Amino acid sequence: MAKEKTDQQVFKEFGIGADQKTLRDLVSSQRKINGRLYKSIEAILDALPKRRTRTPFTVDFDALAKAKEINDEVPGDGVGCNSKGI
Repeated sequence: MAKEKTDQQVFKEFGIGADQKTLRDLVSSQRKINGRLYKSIEAILDALPKRRTRTPFTVDFDALAKAKEINDEVPGDGVGCNSKGI
C-alpha cells in the first residue's frame, strides 16, 4: 500500500493555494469521508469468506458491527455529507 499523502501534499498536487481556505476545507473534509468509507468497505469485505464456496458459510458479525460503527462516523465534523445521497 502506498504511503498516505498529507493534506499539504494534496493541496500542492492540485495547485490549491494557501489563500483558498474554503477549497482546502472542502478537500480536507472529503478526504476524511473517503477514508472512513474505505475503512468501512474493508471491514465488510473482511466479514465475508475469503474464497468462493458452495457450502454454507458464516459471516463475521463482529467485523460487520465494526463496519457499521465506522460508517456511522462517515459524515464527521465540518462540511459532513448528505445522507440522502444528493
